[in-house]
Amino acid sequence: MRRRALVTGSARGLGRHLAVSLGSDGFDVIVHYRSSREQAVETARLVVEAGGGADLVAADLSDPGSVDAMAEAIRDAGDLDVLVNNVGGFIIRHTDDLTTDDWDRVLAETASATFYTTRALLPLLRGRPHARIINVADSGADSLRASPKSLPYYVGKTGVLIMTKTFAVTEASRQVTVNAIMPGVLENSITLPSLEGIPAGRLGTFDDIAGAVRYLASPEADYVTGSYLQVGGGWNL
Repeated sequence: MRRRALVTGSARGLGRHLAVSLGSDGFDVIVHYRSSREQAVETARLVVEAGGGADLVAADLSDPGSVDAMAEAIRDAGDLDVLVNNVGGFIIRHTDDLTTDDWDRVLAETASATFYTTRALLPLLRGRPHARIINVADSGADSLRASPKSLPYYVGKTGVLIMTKTFAVTEASRQVTVNAIMPGVLENSITLPSLEGIPAGRLGTFDDIAGAVRYLASPEADYVTGSYLQVGGGWNL
């Protein structure tokens, strides 16, 4: 029987790549988008081309009502085996210039979106064979340090890690594993440091992240839960 996965924010970028990668592994993939329907349709086409099945779902993950409606639509259409919480806002703005709207938006798109989506979809995952939640965090999210240029982003991503461990504990008896992937600097990152600052000497690729998702979604990872998997070539260690 084919497994079914939801990848949030999969209309483009890393989310699209993860959706297509899961499709190539034989998953039926639910492609999530907020407003980029045309790009989401293209992602769905690529998933099918890779060998998977594809459905579309639209939701504003910072709005709990919208998330609940999405969960209801997913339940009505079938089961769910894997949730990849990929959506996340980013900002580069010094704390001196940070507005209330900046703070609220980025926290809503990182920590709140992950919480609302996880809470709404857990009932569909519990008891499923090899049920998975895979959160996308950041390679520096487990280090408590000053972040004057991206404060709400790192507060949100650190919150994602705390949620990862919390849900790993509360869901272990229900056969749902919860883990986080911590990407470093990717080829499409907004800011790119000198390669000399990355111990591995290169930028990360979407394939690097997809490989980690593939492992955590596999039956071989049944006993792996509450982990933070660094996929950053040594960046931010």
